[in-house]
Amino acid sequence: MGSNEKWMVPLEVLAVYEKKLREATIAVQDRLFLQTKEVIESESFARILSRKVLMQEQPNQIREAMMKGYVEMSHINLSIASECLHAEYEAQHTVERLVSGG
Repeated sequence: MGSNEKWMVPLEVLAVYEKKLREATIAVQDRLFLQTKEVIESESFARILSRKVLMQEQPNQIREAMMKGYVEMSHINLSIASECLHAEYEAQHTVERLVSGG
């Protein structure tokens, strides 16, 4: 072959090369798709897991807030009852006096 002659590649070799190139391209695309899908699924999994944790913690937080509120209200109710105790005794004494006629 001289320096001006072109390299001639048989058509069968080109067909095999084209088929291998297409397979490699598809394999890379499939791999990228699977990696992207894994990322999306892992984010969905993380989102679902965090939502589940929040749903478990939220009732506990509500319960704790309710308990705290009841404890605070018990102190307030005791203070109100203590302040009004003398009024209760006075009312009871008045009723007893009126009923007994004295």
